[in-house]
Amino acid sequence: MNKILYYLIVALRILVAPLIFIWPLISVILSFFLDVIDIEFASRKILTLNEYERYDKALDLWWYFNVMTFSWFHLTNYRFLLLILFIFRTGGEIIFFIKNDRRIFFLFPNFFENIFFLIFFSIYFKQLHFLLDKKYIFLSLSSVIIVKIFQEWWVHIAQISIPEHFFGKKRKWRDSSL
Repeated sequence: MNKILYYLIVALRILVAPLIFIWPLISVILSFFLDVIDIEFASRKILTLNEYERYDKALDLWWYFNVMTFSWFHLTNYRFLLLILFIFRTGGEIIFFIKNDRRIFFLFPNFFENIFFLIFFSIYFKQLHFLLDKKYIFLSLSSVIIVKIFQEWWVHIAQISIPEHFFGKKRKWRDSSL
């Protein structure tokens, strides 16, 4: 059952990403949610940790490609900023696929997705428009960058997992020797 749920989540991650062009808000929220929960199913002896990391990053790239394409046409004021951040993160992903060392993501933090979220939600919700105002944009971008650097350190250098380290819920990855 866990295997079926995991593969369903993977299929949804693939299908939901291009829905950003039809239902942007639903696609953004679902893509984020599916990316967060897929590890809980993959770690139930379905994949090794190494396999999961590679599949997850490939699915992330699919999502980023759709987000960048969407941004190019719908967030035109921010397209070049997002393109630079997309290229930066994609470079990190390529190095990860070559080196197979997730610590590389500390050197190539995912500013792209997080700044996209800042821009997208600030435009989508009128109450958040002020975050992109000239008076607050530096603070907004700086906050996202600082939080993201800390998160990349937390996940990829310190390798701290909230379920495992705080709630004692050890993940049961499939043995890589199988």
